[in-house]
Amino acid sequence: MRQWQQLGYPGKAYMYGFLFIITVIAMNYVVSTRLPDGGRPPYLFLIWNTFLAWIPLGLAVVLDGISLLRSRTGKWILGIPVGLMWLFFYPNAAYMITDMLHPFARYPISSQVRFWQENLFWDHLFTLFFVALLGLALGSVSLASVQRLVQRAWGQVAGWVFAVGVLLLSSFGIYLGRFIRWNSWDVLRTPKYVLKETLLYMTDPANLAHAIGFCKWIFLITLFCHVLLYGFSAVSGNALLPWKHREES
Repeated sequence: MRQWQQLGYPGKAYMYGFLFIITVIAMNYVVSTRLPDGGRPPYLFLIWNTFLAWIPLGLAVVLDGISLLRSRTGKWILGIPVGLMWLFFYPNAAYMITDMLHPFARYPISSQVRFWQENLFWDHLFTLFFVALLGLALGSVSLASVQRLVQRAWGQVAGWVFAVGVLLLSSFGIYLGRFIRWNSWDVLRTPKYVLKETLLYMTDPANLAHAIGFCKWIFLITLFCHVLLYGFSAVSGNALLPWKHREES
């Protein structure tokens, strides 16, 4: 029990429970939002996307458990594949930022009226914005947890190098998901094919410039959220990250 407390439990469990409640609220808006003419809710795909965004957080909990194993060999044998799975699925959290384009693609926008004065339009936009914030929160908390494990093993500098590296890779992964339509399952099933096609795509200078222009924004947004999480924790006496306070006290 003491070992789990050093990893931040039950504080982490409380935060995960809060995120679950927020998820239920967000999904309620997803299934209840309708277009002006009624019909099927237009954003039901967000239920699946949100499920994918929860996977890295679940894997972060598994990594916490693996870190408590007494066998160093066991930690490596189990930690490496689970860690790689966490990395593959991690972009799914912040990916939901890009889903904010859908109200502009699906809501009937007319150039003859000021659609932004309609509450229904804002219901659509804020539903997607709320889900995007949830994705950012899931990603930031998940990364904070895994970064803490890296820092415990190799020090604070290594932890931040790891975090920044993950955010850079994640930004590119989100680009691949939005524009080339790769997903985490493709990476796991056909990694060689995904790598080959991605390298071929990036040999075009126009594609490369497009990727850089997009990825810089995803990286800045996710880095801002992650640093804000840590920074506010530091100036507020680690109140925001209860596991950090426990570990360092």
